[in-house]
Amino acid sequence: MEVHVVSKQDISQHATFSLPASATLVKLGPSSVRIRPQIVSLGANNLSYAMLGTALKWWDLYPVQENYPAPYNDSSKWGIAPAWGFSAVVESTIPEIAPETLLYGIWPTTAVLTDMQLEKSTPEGHWIETSPHRQTLMSLYNRYVEIPRSNPVCSLATSSLSNSPAAASPEEALNQLAWSSVFRTLWTCGYYLSEYVFQVHPDIKTPVHPLGNQFQLPWSEADADLSSAVVVSLGGSTKTARTFAYFLERKEKKVAPLGFLQVTSAPVALSEATKAANPSFPSKAIEYADIESEETAEWLGQLNPSKIVVLEIGVRGDGLDKLLGSIKQNTALKSANVVIALSAEEQAAAYQQIEQLGKVQCNTSGMQDTAIQALGAEAFFNSMDVKWEKLYHDRNLWAADLKMVWGHGISGSDGIESGWTKICHGEVGANEAMVYKLQEKPTHS
Repeated sequence: MEVHVVSKQDISQHATFSLPASATLVKLGPSSVRIRPQIVSLGANNLSYAMLGTALKWWDLYPVQENYPAPYNDSSKWGIAPAWGFSAVVESTIPEIAPETLLYGIWPTTAVLTDMQLEKSTPEGHWIETSPHRQTLMSLYNRYVEIPRSNPVCSLATSSLSNSPAAASPEEALNQLAWSSVFRTLWTCGYYLSEYVFQVHPDIKTPVHPLGNQFQLPWSEADADLSSAVVVSLGGSTKTARTFAYFLERKEKKVAPLGFLQVTSAPVALSEATKAANPSFPSKAIEYADIESEETAEWLGQLNPSKIVVLEIGVRGDGLDKLLGSIKQNTALKSANVVIALSAEEQAAAYQQIEQLGKVQCNTSGMQDTAIQALGAEAFFNSMDVKWEKLYHDRNLWAADLKMVWGHGISGSDGIESGWTKICHGEVGANEAMVYKLQEKPTHS
């Protein structure tokens, strides 16, 4: 059973090691489950969890254990980077959760058995992790969801997720697991920004601040109004940005922006997604090299916006500086108010700029908490499940170029170890999403 650990001082330094099966075999506590991670995704968001792991407590999700070999048992220096996906329950002291139950949530990047303490939540099938060491975490990261299915989870590759036609074949079942691992949480940030932050949602009645309303920070209807704004998405091919574009480009004209500019390393793919959306406003995708071009300046200027909303989501290099310089030099845009919304992916490297440039920080968990409080958990999650199914069904409209790149295990060139090196070095393509099967390789007689 293998474990992947990351240096807290330098996240590009990481290691794997093996533990004997007996290392974790202790009596399972009350109200607990013992799980084995099955399928997880790996991407830029995982780097953010590591870079901000101390500040935002993400290292506390799955701390390194004292029985790990030195030096990896030193929690001041080493941590386990978490990843979204699915785990199988192998033992349970909770009557409602049987062995072989499949759970969705955030997991350790390990293949070892892990114990969790769960409490029943709303709606049915939702559970909250209540272990003392996790109580400083944001609520999003302590929520786990049962996936209804009758087949043993050890045969994920040959069994369907549900009785729905969408999961009628083994290949489609595995594909749905992959897309869910990659997007089922990440899509929500783009949705909340489009539907709760940059418009007044009809069911919530008041605008939602990008950090959530629990901090009582000012965010007015004027802040939420896009009718006189151009929206610029830096890092347009990232997962959060793609889903934001999906919802933004389908807005009704009365709440739509004047225009939408996506800056990306994959302009052709995003242009095709725009054609499929057929938005009620001009929408354009450009390369990073074209940020300062005359054509881009003319396109922005002719829209005559009074506000420019910049979403900084996984932007490469000096893209933001180039954009701000271009806006400053554009006489048609000099009076426009610039609002920069900063995603979690960017916060690790930009704390010093937040106050200087007036950046507004975003927090998916905070936005979600505000919506749950306004709508009630039952109504909120039932609605989100429907929206996720629609988004998954439409995936060829907004992410036709995206490939699920499968890996296996923890160590080696096909495992989490290699994947972590790739994301640290920026070697994952804009059209790639890395997904890993962590269960034992099948044996052949």
